[in-house]
Amino acid sequence: MSAGGLEYAAGAGGLISLSLTLFRGCIQGFEIIQRAAHAGSEADNFRCKLEVEQYRLIQWAEQIGLEDQPSERLNWTLVRDILKQLEALLLDTQNLKKRYRLDLVPIDSDASAPETSAPPETRFGKLLSKLRPDFPLASSRIIHESNGTIRKLRWAIFDRTKAAILVKDIVHFNNCLHSLLDNANQEFIKSAQGSVLRDIISRSNVTSELEAIKQLLSPSYVAAPAAVAAAASLKQIRLVLGLGPSVDSDGQPAQRAPPEGIKIKLVQLKPNLLQRESSRLSPCGRELARYKTNPVIVEWKLIDSEHEKELKTRIDQVAILLAHTYDTSFHSLHCIGFLPKDASYQPYDDNLICYGLVFELTISANIPASILPVIRPLSTLFADARKPSLNERRDIALALAETMLQLHTSGWLHKGIRSDNVLYFDTDDSRWDFSNANGPFLAGYEYARPTTAHTEAMPAVPEQEMYRHPKGQGLTRATFRRSFDLFALGCVLLEIGLWCDLLNILQQVPSESTQQGHRESISMTQGIRSGKVDWVRLQTAKTQLLQNDNLEKRADLAGIAFHAGKIFQEVILLCLYADDSDPLDEDISVQKEIVDLLRQAKF
Repeated sequence: MSAGGLEYAAGAGGLISLSLTLFRGCIQGFEIIQRAAHAGSEADNFRCKLEVEQYRLIQWAEQIGLEDQPSERLNWTLVRDILKQLEALLLDTQNLKKRYRLDLVPIDSDASAPETSAPPETRFGKLLSKLRPDFPLASSRIIHESNGTIRKLRWAIFDRTKAAILVKDIVHFNNCLHSLLDNANQEFIKSAQGSVLRDIISRSNVTSELEAIKQLLSPSYVAAPAAVAAAASLKQIRLVLGLGPSVDSDGQPAQRAPPEGIKIKLVQLKPNLLQRESSRLSPCGRELARYKTNPVIVEWKLIDSEHEKELKTRIDQVAILLAHTYDTSFHSLHCIGFLPKDASYQPYDDNLICYGLVFELTISANIPASILPVIRPLSTLFADARKPSLNERRDIALALAETMLQLHTSGWLHKGIRSDNVLYFDTDDSRWDFSNANGPFLAGYEYARPTTAHTEAMPAVPEQEMYRHPKGQGLTRATFRRSFDLFALGCVLLEIGLWCDLLNILQQVPSESTQQGHRESISMTQGIRSGKVDWVRLQTAKTQLLQNDNLEKRADLAGIAFHAGKIFQEVILLCLYADDSDPLDEDISVQKEIVDLLRQAKF
């Protein structure tokens, strides 16, 4: 190497070494401010944001290999300059007091006592440390390798408004560091950060923590920030409605203070403004109508009068839930309110009473307002002459998976995922086409509930039972849980992948005896065509899909890879074989993996 090259290498090495020292100083600064005492509950939001930014900084350092094998492609002069400013921002107590009116003073006793590790100060931090145990360990190691001590300080003055400005400045420097990475590394970090925040949203029972997460979200911070924020808002609404546990994982009372900017209002619609085509309800409980001349779809909930009080409360909760699914990641119709029971609504069973959830329809601008669209459930499209492309089928699957991820992140269960609850709308059957259809929309929320609420028994309709997990059926059925929704999604994705309805798919599943299975397959096909279906045989076939031996080699699933690709097959297997042991399990890793796989699928 030439003299000039050696000089350059020595200079670069010096910059990297200095950058590492500055990085460790930044971590110390984060720890000092977060551990400062006597700030009161008003500083919880502030500390939560600091923990997020500290986590971002450590992620950035890991991505560039700062402590192991630093990337040679970085502009280390800029890295040094940014870290120097960030360290000064965090460690200069005089500047904190002068610029931000945040006055930190030493605690008199044991001011210099070594403190190489400490538990997180906020519930957010505790959740983060559980999800990423390497995060607090990394902080403790960095402090130990610096000098092993953390100054013990307390807040003499804490200005919440100025603290928010400090956080904004810290975010700016973190963003500058992340902008030095190449696009692939930036997207990787954004995805990882979004994943962790979703996990925390799923587990958090504190509305203020959820609000702090929402305030930090931006396109420069996570991928799809609006979707993560929408899930956090929905979780906040659930908590405010009192639909979460009374205590958190540490036994502390759950906080349910109403978040600012979110108005929770239950809208009771007027029955006399609903224009229906029939006074009788169809067995499916769904119909098109008009409300104040606007096209709507009504989903009727049939209730036994004996349980009306309890189930009416559940209807109110679902109506509020679906009124706040504005983000495009919720592929569901927007609920404008509910219809109370009315004598003019006569269900097909006169012993039942009914309530209605009313959803607005957004119809294409070129369609006359006088024309009501046609409901096209996915279950009716498998026999349609127009077959969707592989890309279109992927898009349908992704829309459903994204909706489930949003629901499960916010702590809700759907309980009715089936292809007849996946809706498209069109104005003319003869012009039906996926490219101009309105949809897909996941509907059928009449049995939806929070994960912590009591299970409501669903009617044992044979066609619907096919989509239910075997453990969720019968008199000894288990409590409904996230994995049961996943199983139902897997059944629908199986239909989408093969573009065939579930009944015909299940009748192709062979019995233990191949020859017997062949004879039964023929008789089952004839039975379905004639309307006489052996439902017991189909239930057995569905149970066979859950056998765990050589999953990828199973003949009844091998066709998926051929028709839709290996990723589609992998996604279906994740759905069908999700862990179903814990009804209150808050883990959403499978849901996230499914969405990620479908987004990555290229055809």
